[in-house]
Amino acid sequence: MKREQAVLDGLQEKNIFTESYPFRLLLNTWENFDWPMHWHHAVELVYPVENNYTATVNNHEYRLSERDILFIAGGDIHGFKTTNNKGNRFFIQFDISTLDVFGQIQNFTPLLSSTRLISRQQDHELHRHLEKQILELINEYDRKSLAYTLSLNARVFDILVLLARSSLNHVDFKNISSNKRFFTLEKLNLAFQFIEKNYQKDISLKDVSCAAGFSEYHFSRIFKELTGHNFLNYLNERRIKKAIKLLTIHDLSIIEVAHHSGFNSIATFNRTFKKIKGCTPLEYKRIQHT
Repeated sequence: MKREQAVLDGLQEKNIFTESYPFRLLLNTWENFDWPMHWHHAVELVYPVENNYTATVNNHEYRLSERDILFIAGGDIHGFKTTNNKGNRFFIQFDISTLDVFGQIQNFTPLLSSTRLISRQQDHELHRHLEKQILELINEYDRKSLAYTLSLNARVFDILVLLARSSLNHVDFKNISSNKRFFTLEKLNLAFQFIEKNYQKDISLKDVSCAAGFSEYHFSRIFKELTGHNFLNYLNERRIKKAIKLLTIHDLSIIEVAHHSGFNSIATFNRTFKKIKGCTPLEYKRIQHT
């Protein structure tokens, strides 16, 4: 697995892409492989085709069986370490924002902002469709035929569509007619758009519910079923991802980072950051500059 061009600057992995096209595919066959905890703006797919594999994301350990698929959201801190474990594992990375020439993906960012494991046993249909796209993507990248980057782009968007739609499918619509179901999904999308535009402001559950046209109770129930989080936890995780980028890229004080991330209280910012990332913002910033 070649990572000569990539460098770690603190916890951020930089120089991921060596070509003009924002895509990288790597095959790792090392029996002993240790890549420290890091993050990058690109999303990443981990796909072990031979033997099991383990990845750590945001202090949570994911155990992948052969052919399972791990989607790592951009900004999530992750690392890989394997000892005496032979196998073939593909690492696929791409930058959603760079690929989004029409500016549409930002509307669905909340559906793609959480790391998730897609297994053959628990998500059979989704896994089957995702694996098909991944295998076609690998084949295109290996052959590099005429217009292969266009084909890669198509496969990437197919993967993102599958992941976004499967997130929506977690919501219980069994007793809702197809017309009302579509209407409900459109309103949920309004909520996601509102959060993306306003997460740095002092917004509340009432604000987001009104933007989507739901009562607070109804919105809370559907939002929890959809994302696996209550609204406040989801909002805080979104804000902390913004804070991580600011701590890494900009020379700002902790108070300024808290403010630009949507936290009015430095105490709340410190407590939330440590709960989600396992260290304080100041400790994280020091790591970036060591």
